[in-house]
Amino acid sequence: MEMDEVIEKVINGENRYFVHLIKHYEQKIFTTVIRIVRNRAVAEDIVQDIFIKVYYSLHMYEKTGSFNAWIYRIVVNICFDYLRKQKHQTTPVDIDIPDSRYPEKIVLLRERNEQLEQLLQQLDEIDYLVLLLKYVNGLSYYEISEVLQISLNDVRNKLHRSKRKLRSIVTTKGGYFYEM
Repeated sequence: MEMDEVIEKVINGENRYFVHLIKHYEQKIFTTVIRIVRNRAVAEDIVQDIFIKVYYSLHMYEKTGSFNAWIYRIVVNICFDYLRKQKHQTTPVDIDIPDSRYPEKIVLLRERNEQLEQLLQQLDEIDYLVLLLKYVNGLSYYEISEVLQISLNDVRNKLHRSKRKLRSIVTTKGGYFYEM
């Protein structure tokens, strides 16, 4: 079933179809939220809040824009609200690593993830979000511009500058990504 059909059915009162929407977006949204708030328990709570907000706001979605952009705008707003309340207290990201049969793989993946997080911490908040929305969530430039309410040129520039900054940091500091 297409997402537009699901949205239409939920708007028309067929609430049981909301589960399809949750299943489609849950993992992507959770990944985005945990990378922004950097706390698994808080991320789980925020994801629930996001879906509650989506459910009660779905009737306000205008089909002229992208649903991806609409839902990620809610994600970003709720995460920013949380961060403002917490005054940017950060903790290390705890991300599940697949394939636990190989302990050496787990150690290497954890090390790589920690180095990546340290690199990303050096970016401005908006630059970090642009990278996250583009490469983790697969949003288009247009959708990112809608979500963050910045121009298309700003999205392009921020992506370019962020990648250039990351490349510069990696070449000077080395580490796992230096070898790539």
